[in-house]
Amino acid sequence: MPVSRAVPDGDRSVSTAVVEAVAEAKGLTPMELQQPLHWSVDADALDDLFRSKRNSAAENARISFTYAGCEITVRDGETVVVREFDDAETEQFE
Repeated sequence: MPVSRAVPDGDRSVSTAVVEAVAEAKGLTPMELQQPLHWSVDADALDDLFRSKRNSAAENARISFTYAGCEITVRDGETVVVREFDDAETEQFE
């Protein structure tokens, strides 16, 4: 079942919201994740893309990538959706 999480305004970055959502989907704490986010995506670039809600590029932006056995989709810098791969799908990426 996918986990969807809103990215709150404030001090938390989109990359932090991604890590927290993946950990939640896997039933772990963020510190228990085996794979650092930067192995899958440039976290600074991800944060920069969605940093300003007034940025017209971020307004309709959507990015998807794989991380820690999950498919991640970030929409408009406001929503992170995490879908965990099943075992058959995971084998395709190994």
